[in-house]
Amino acid sequence: MRSWERFVADRLARARLPREIQDDVITEIAAHLEECEEELRAAGDADARGGALGQVQDWRAFGRRIRRSKEGDMKTLRRIVLPGVAAAIASIASLKLFVYLLITPAECGPDTTCILVSADGPAYLPWLATLPLAGALGAALASFQDATPRQRLVASIFPALYLAADILGLAVFDAFYWRVPVYWVLIPAIACALGAWPLLGGRARGFAGPPVAAAAEP
Repeated sequence: MRSWERFVADRLARARLPREIQDDVITEIAAHLEECEEELRAAGDADARGGALGQVQDWRAFGRRIRRSKEGDMKTLRRIVLPGVAAAIASIASLKLFVYLLITPAECGPDTTCILVSADGPAYLPWLATLPLAGALGAALASFQDATPRQRLVASIFPALYLAADILGLAVFDAFYWRVPVYWVLIPAIACALGAWPLLGGRARGFAGPPVAAAAEP
């Protein structure tokens, strides 16, 4: 196994894989090639190692494909998920704050109090007014990661997506009312998108790194 790992590491050295995934990628490919070699040897192939090597014809192109694939996953995380999570956290924190300030616990049983949060309650409209700010936060953070306008929009409506997932989970155990997704998903999504709207046009606003001179590949 170690010989295969050294072989794969040498072949992928020029691919410049992200450091955090390089070891995992090399181990995975080496394990696949070793398994292929063992299967060919068990089948009576006189050149089992050569047959395993034939699995990859062009290591340079193979490395480029791996890098693009892995970088694509990481860019999605940086451009959409992390900014969206930040927007969702801001919106939930805002909701909890208004619930704490504006809603008085009510009795719902012997020696028991409940906090009832609804769209016609005192906390809903003040919370809704903060959602454009949460949407703008998600879009701005996505923009700094060179996100496209569509990616910025998706990041901005993460608060509504979080609420949608929460409502779907609750609907499994409780009655479902059409008002709930309207007031807690659709309207919040619109509010978030309105806040993100000024940030959806034009080019990404990421920080430009220092110029890098292009070097001819030998």
